[in-house]
Amino acid sequence: MLATGKYGNQSSAAFDCPPPQPTKAKTKSQNFYLQLYAFASWESHTILLVQPGRRPETRTYSDYDSVTECMEAGVCKIFEEHLKRSHPNSPSITYDISQLFDFIDQLPDLSCLVYQKSTNTYAPCNKEWIKEKIYIMLRKQAGKSA
Repeated sequence: MLATGKYGNQSSAAFDCPPPQPTKAKTKSQNFYLQLYAFASWESHTILLVQPGRRPETRTYSDYDSVTECMEAGVCKIFEEHLKRSHPNSPSITYDISQLFDFIDQLPDLSCLVYQKSTNTYAPCNKEWIKEKIYIMLRKQAGKSA
């Protein structure tokens, strides 16, 4: 489920989706809700906002049924397409996570809006949050293949 188009003027600084910060020892039920929040965010509708070039006209968005789908079919695929264009004569291309993260860092703007069912709103999430989610996703995938 993909759609593309322009999005409004937003700087990457406006997209900050910090994880819940513990302020004191959590009870068993509080830990359950924090884990539920983490799970729910993986399964929530997610809008990926990308500005690959310096000009605002390069802004696009795509929407996905989950954070995982957004990271795989959105961010990672954008990077893989970039690598294919950069190495058109290579039959196969491999990369490591540091190259992916460098690519993310060099984009003028990359952020996500993740649906929060509890408030019926979308939470803005920045590049650091995206890199954290990609790292977690790739670690899970590596654990499954080992």
